[in-house]
Amino acid sequence: MVNVLLEDLMQKYEFNEKDKYETRQIYNFASENKKLYIIQNFDSIALKVLKIKQELKQTQEILLWRAISNIERSIKTAKIWWTKKYTWDSINKLKNIL
Repeated sequence: MVNVLLEDLMQKYEFNEKDKYETRQIYNFASENKKLYIIQNFDSIALKVLKIKQELKQTQEILLWRAISNIERSIKTAKIWWTKKYTWDSINKLKNIL
């Protein structure tokens, strides 16, 4: 059974559907004492969850930026290598002709 107060609290903090589902699962399996604790301390629990989600988002952005930078660096390195190879191949062909 879902607690109406719990639903209101999740709405207040704009939990997405996934977070609502997970919170309901935890709440439903909790003992009555734990349920009361969750309701009474929901504000601090929600703020911790939101802080962790924000930190994860920032970490994902940093990792994505690093991955993109590494890819760009690899592409530049490959272009330089192929340019050098083409140049040396061309020089060697010209030497053979002369």
